[in-house]
Amino acid sequence: MRAVRSLMLVTVGLLVFVPSLVAQEKVDWQAVSKIREEGLERSQVMDIVGYMADVIGPRLTASPSMRDAQEWAMQKMAEVGLENIVMERAGEHGVNWDNEYVSLHMIAPDYQPIIGYAKAFTASTDGKIEAEAVIVQVDTEADFAQYRGQLNGKIALIAPPFETPPPFTPDAIRHTDESLAALSRTSVGGGQGVATMTVTMQQLAAMRAGGTGVQPVSRPDLDAFLKAEGVALVVDIGSGRGDDGILLVGSRHDSRGDRSYEGVMNSLPEVDIATEHYNRMYRILERGIPVTMEAEVRNRIENSDPYYYNVVGEIPGTDLADEIVIVGGHYDSWHGGTGAVDNASGCAVALEAARILKAVGVRPRRTIRVAFWSYEEGGLNGSREYVNEHFGNPRNGTKPDYDRFSGYFNMDNGTGQFRGVYLQENMFVKPIFEAWMEPLTDLGVETLAPGNTGGTDHLSFDRAGLNGWQFIQDRIDYRPRRHHTNMDVVDGLVPEDMMVNAVVMATFAYHAAMRDELLPRKAPPSGR
Repeated sequence: MRAVRSLMLVTVGLLVFVPSLVAQEKVDWQAVSKIREEGLERSQVMDIVGYMADVIGPRLTASPSMRDAQEWAMQKMAEVGLENIVMERAGEHGVNWDNEYVSLHMIAPDYQPIIGYAKAFTASTDGKIEAEAVIVQVDTEADFAQYRGQLNGKIALIAPPFETPPPFTPDAIRHTDESLAALSRTSVGGGQGVATMTVTMQQLAAMRAGGTGVQPVSRPDLDAFLKAEGVALVVDIGSGRGDDGILLVGSRHDSRGDRSYEGVMNSLPEVDIATEHYNRMYRILERGIPVTMEAEVRNRIENSDPYYYNVVGEIPGTDLADEIVIVGGHYDSWHGGTGAVDNASGCAVALEAARILKAVGVRPRRTIRVAFWSYEEGGLNGSREYVNEHFGNPRNGTKPDYDRFSGYFNMDNGTGQFRGVYLQENMFVKPIFEAWMEPLTDLGVETLAPGNTGGTDHLSFDRAGLNGWQFIQDRIDYRPRRHHTNMDVVDGLVPEDMMVNAVVMATFAYHAAMRDELLPRKAPPSGR
């Protein structure tokens, strides 16, 4: 790991020499030197992200906790020196849901505290319950018969056990020279990666049924049956992924389509629990030995404000103030952890980048905005609605700011250090970004990937024909240990990486805001 001290030592010495610039793109080496000094020697990024995650905690979209987090963000933006700060309505969400309390225990045939979390957008238990746990394996309509009249007041284990063999590869990794070289050779149009496949219970049942022609049971049908039979609590494995007590904490299976107050109140209480704890109870039950659980789940369920909001502040520009550069990330998170890695880290880096620019006295030509998006976890909703409202798109009509927008820079791949940028098929900016990265190469920022990357808010801009980019990041242990898990916490952040990222984002925002022309755009694909 690069030490902070070593980063500081090279800051002044390296920038004495100014090499020839690529494609004559102007680079303000003196400004970058100031940015580096402020960002590496007087960083506040860990203080910012620590308050977001440790003090405020998880930020589920439209939850009471998210409202608190957004109010704090507005205050912090003002403290940093941003202006024109707004919490802007983006779209309709539905229920305001927060988890307040979960207590899960196996109390027979042995005692064991259970690691578990309420699934988002589910109901609470009827106080503290003590009940028999039973396996409910329903693949076809015929399977209902064996459980009819047997489940009232019971706790239902609805998933098959999940194997957790020992891993023989490291969880945390950084890019190597070879992996970065491979990214730089990615063909235009590539880089999306292999799509992951989630197998639903219905699909699993269909696979089990094979070619029998038997109609598998859908999850809504199973839920209706369990509710009609009086099940007290539904227990699931943490979205079918995780080991070593780490679990992927999810939401009610149909919550993307129904986050209404009525939908939550009509649902069953449901929890995700650690794979190993689930497997132990399942194995005991397979032996024919009864299992008793004690459980209590309290969720705060309100219907006070059906909307979700983005928080935006800005450093006003000077002679080109009507032209816009944006930096940001999504502020919403899942509720199992504190949302530190995904994605308080990105928002903190964006705000720290703005703080650095204010601290060194930058007066940008273009307006630089800092955006904390909401409802990204539901499908990039907050950023998409912002683009629709402020810029529009060629399909449905553009707005005046569409032609005054330069670019958006996003962080949303965990804590890992920036190593470059995914060009998103825009080869016009390649020589520009190469020049901007020259003062940063000693920090390991030197790779440009021609192709795309998916799944982050830069796509809301890209799909509208606007410039939107995601930085290439070291993966660290993002996927196996942090992404959407109960271990998405401040302990998973790498302070040195966060500091470097803020310096890089500030450098890119500064140059985008100061250059004579807007950043060039790629030609939008047909049908876009």
